[in-house]
Amino acid sequence: MTGITPHGLARFQAEAVEGLGATIARVADHIVTRPDQRRTIALQSGAMLLQAPTGSGKTLILGRTIEAMIGKLPMKCIWFWFAPYAGLVTQTQDSLAEQCPGIRLRNLTADRAVQGIRDGDVFVQTWGAVAASNKDARRVRRTREDALSLDDMLATLWAQGVAIGVVIDEAHLNFGVSAGAAASFYLDVLQPDFTLLATATPNDEKLLAFEKAAGVEVQSRVVIDRDRVVLAGLNKWGLMLGYLRMNPGDEALIDFEQATLTAGWTQHRQICARLEEKDISVVPLMLVQVEDQATGGQDPVARVKAKLLEIPGVRDDLIAVHTSGQPDADFHMMAYDHSKQILIFKVAVATGFDAPRAWTLVSVRPNRGTGFGLQIVGRIMRVHPLVRPLHGQDALLDRGYVFLTDPAMQAGLSAAAEELKAVRQSLTMLSDQLDVVEYGAATAAQPLLLSDAHRSSVFAPVPPADDTERQSRLDMLIGDGVIAPNVRDMAPDVVDRAIVAGEAAQLASQTPLFGNLPEHAGPSAPPRPTRQTAYQLNHDLGLPAALWQEHPLDYRQLSDPLFLNDVANAFCDQSALVGKLGQSLSRASMSLRDLFIDGEEREVSLNLKISNARVAERAQAAFQLNDSIDPRHLEQALVYALRARAEDGGYSFTEQDLRRTIQLAVMREPDALMAAIKVEQGKRARLDDTTPIPEIIFDHADLAVARKASHGVFPSRMNKPERAFAEMLDADTTGTVQWWLRNPENELWATRMMLPTGTRFFPDFAVGIKGRTTRDGIALVEIKDDGVDGRLHSDKNRIKIQVQHREYRNVFWSCDSDRALVQLGFNEALNLIQPLRPFDISRMVFLHN
Repeated sequence: MTGITPHGLARFQAEAVEGLGATIARVADHIVTRPDQRRTIALQSGAMLLQAPTGSGKTLILGRTIEAMIGKLPMKCIWFWFAPYAGLVTQTQDSLAEQCPGIRLRNLTADRAVQGIRDGDVFVQTWGAVAASNKDARRVRRTREDALSLDDMLATLWAQGVAIGVVIDEAHLNFGVSAGAAASFYLDVLQPDFTLLATATPNDEKLLAFEKAAGVEVQSRVVIDRDRVVLAGLNKWGLMLGYLRMNPGDEALIDFEQATLTAGWTQHRQICARLEEKDISVVPLMLVQVEDQATGGQDPVARVKAKLLEIPGVRDDLIAVHTSGQPDADFHMMAYDHSKQILIFKVAVATGFDAPRAWTLVSVRPNRGTGFGLQIVGRIMRVHPLVRPLHGQDALLDRGYVFLTDPAMQAGLSAAAEELKAVRQSLTMLSDQLDVVEYGAATAAQPLLLSDAHRSSVFAPVPPADDTERQSRLDMLIGDGVIAPNVRDMAPDVVDRAIVAGEAAQLASQTPLFGNLPEHAGPSAPPRPTRQTAYQLNHDLGLPAALWQEHPLDYRQLSDPLFLNDVANAFCDQSALVGKLGQSLSRASMSLRDLFIDGEEREVSLNLKISNARVAERAQAAFQLNDSIDPRHLEQALVYALRARAEDGGYSFTEQDLRRTIQLAVMREPDALMAAIKVEQGKRARLDDTTPIPEIIFDHADLAVARKASHGVFPSRMNKPERAFAEMLDADTTGTVQWWLRNPENELWATRMMLPTGTRFFPDFAVGIKGRTTRDGIALVEIKDDGVDGRLHSDKNRIKIQVQHREYRNVFWSCDSDRALVQLGFNEALNLIQPLRPFDISRMVFLHN
């Protein structure tokens, strides 16, 4: 760790105090020598920014800066310190009282006396306590017999030559939706000579907006990088992002929110054990952040608390709650209350509260972007004083841990980590260059004006200026169906992004693709009919009179208990379900990746509880495999078959065990159930060849001649891969291909197979192959896209590629690649359709692929 100065400050903290103090002193000298330019000097040179990671001691730096200025300026100065939330006022007061004993803290609500004013007096409050229109603010702004109003107090101090300083802590939060009111109060009422801004957020837009609104120029900046804070022992070395990896198919069976909470608690218990092992008397705190409650929706706190209590080891007395609806009066003391190990909160992640005993955070809140990520980093990255002697020596304790239920939030955290890593130490102070500053009338910034014509061509939506505009624009977009109604319940910044994106999409859809083309005069002519030509079946090729077709079972056959029992027995035997009775846990792994330290990854095994409610809910859809099979009857048959096997094996079970086991198996192994249906359906399917191949087909005139085609031409209704395959068949000179026929979908005469789902499958081609031992030597072929498009790997195609025709047997699958046609096959282990080899006509003789 870096050295500590004689004043108990880390080196980077002492440098920041020195730099800020020198600038304040230099600005004060210029105010004394140019009293007529006091406001201009304050606005152009009196504002200073401290940008430092959360946990770096910003409150300490600002407090020591004020303390160091006592008695050093040519005038007295009192300070107004603004915290973003009421809950942080007490925390700030306690911190200043403990770390800066030379400062006298005062209460603006009860003490506005100017007699006995001391240099360096500090009033800590929120903007809402003075700038809002609420009761408390009105009381502070009103003069009474026993107390001056804040406005009169300031006027008296100015008359006595006292300077005014303002500290805006957590500046990225202080300038939210009330930036306008805060800027007005800052400029018109406080009129400070010195302003100290502090933020943990690099390049914050809200801060820039306030600078613009208040006309403030922040020319002096102290930027502290994370590395120095880590080396000083104030921030943890790394931040591990945890995400769950489940067995394939288990994602639908496990409550992902509860699984993430379980992962967080598992990590929390590991930290507890390590602290006990090291004999460090600190009980870690696990933070759980929930989303805001939607109007009329379930209380997220109650939902998450109920799920936490289902985790082994979690008790009600270990959980604390702090939300706007359930505020904890002693919230700022939570960091020291070791009886609580879990804190559920909504807003606290953005309040800057101190929780040095927090190592783990689970967030079930939707993504809030990079700013959200920066605040998360801050909440769990502080180093507890009792752990600092081990800083850098224990990999487990040297990291914070974040678990997210929304994978999209990982982007916000990763971006936040990259921003923090990119920040480099700098001290850009005005104290060295103030002598050359010219103070005069500043020219007001002029708005950019566009001509009406130009504005119409380059318009791009901008975020709403206020809540009224936000609601108006949102109502229009929701009314037009561009934005979903649930956007109303989201945070204002998310709503603003949705409005901008929605209006941009609307604008794009309303913009003519080719500009303003002249309108077509007169009515449009009807399309000209395509001239059709008759093409005769070529009997000389040796085609059969008709193709064999599979016909579906009717509802009566599919409802037959014998059919359902045969399906159930086949499925239970294939899946070995008896051995899975009573299973309630699923194995999963938790992967941890460090966002700050490249290459730092590890994995932890977990047992996650299978959610009975989720299983029952998802199973309803899993049983609906075939529209003609009643899912209730199918489930009953499966339960009956499993019960018989369990009784024969002497297993102990409940009815719920049977039903859950069946439901889990159907969801995890849908292909196995499909296979059982396919087999039993195939045994009963009716076959016939009563519909002949047509003697004549009608198609476009002048089609290319195909010597082996059923009707002597290449049909027009073929896409590019199908045409390529037909040309390959027609060009065969080995004598293997005797004839080929395009097998159109849904034609009465076309061959088809029945799928387990009850739908029909029409392969694209029927081909007569010399030497093939199927009926009439026929091979069936299905042609797909390029093998890359996701449509190839659809569930429907995976079912199709596994079925066989009862007479013509296996279906050959092919796709067109860059070089040539490729044969496709089904990889059962990967449950995937994959390329096998270049398509070889000679292999069509075989009854397997």
